[in-house]
Amino acid sequence: MNFERYQEINDKKINFGEMDDASVVSNYRNQGCGDGYRIYLKVEGERIVDSSYTTTGCGFGLAALSIVTDLVRGKTIEEASAVTTDDINAGLDGFPPRRQNYPISAIEALQQTLSDFREGKGSAESVRQENRELALDLFRRGAGWVGENIGGVNLDGESFAGVDARGVNLSRASLVGVSFAGANLTDSNLRAAFLNDADLRGANLTGADLRWTKMSGAKLEGADLSGALYDAGTRLDPEWIHLFEKMRPEGKQIFTRS
Repeated sequence: MNFERYQEINDKKINFGEMDDASVVSNYRNQGCGDGYRIYLKVEGERIVDSSYTTTGCGFGLAALSIVTDLVRGKTIEEASAVTTDDINAGLDGFPPRRQNYPISAIEALQQTLSDFREGKGSAESVRQENRELALDLFRRGAGWVGENIGGVNLDGESFAGVDARGVNLSRASLVGVSFAGANLTDSNLRAAFLNDADLRGANLTGADLRWTKMSGAKLEGADLSGALYDAGTRLDPEWIHLFEKMRPEGKQIFTRS
């Protein structure tokens, strides 16, 4: 196994990220470990011109998805359908024997995405609606959102007080006026989310990614933001500026509510 390449993929998050203009977006669940995968493809004609992925999974999942999204870029839909686990293994000089489920899952996720494209499924809007239904159903059943991949969802005005959402991906979500009072959002991904006027009283946001997150008007009494990431796009009301002292900066400036 090429450990230097593996580390580079994980450090740089190569091909990791959502795609606003994707032609197809597909969700997939790794049955071996339960990790959520999402592959984005931008297709022009029959050719894949761009590709990316998101996942809540571990480094091996990131590596497999990074390689497979590299492999399909520039290929036609039919050419992409011929990519195999051997191709993914070659991109890392072989995954360890006990980690072969990751190349297999990456191929299955890709095949599902290609199938969704052929059948006209997997639009960005349909995925957002699926995420909304999933989020609401899990909360109503008391199952929580631990490790769930529900980025881009619109949950404005809903109440999820006390939800266990450790490690959840809510990046780019619209959460205006949402109640997360007493929620556990440890290590959650809230990057570029809109939490304006949200109720975050007593919420645990330690280690959360709050880069470019908007929290103007948010209620933050008793909230713990220790170790949370922030950058120039993170917005807090002036009365909460002191919370930045416990957070980790990723930018040079702090923007406040004007």
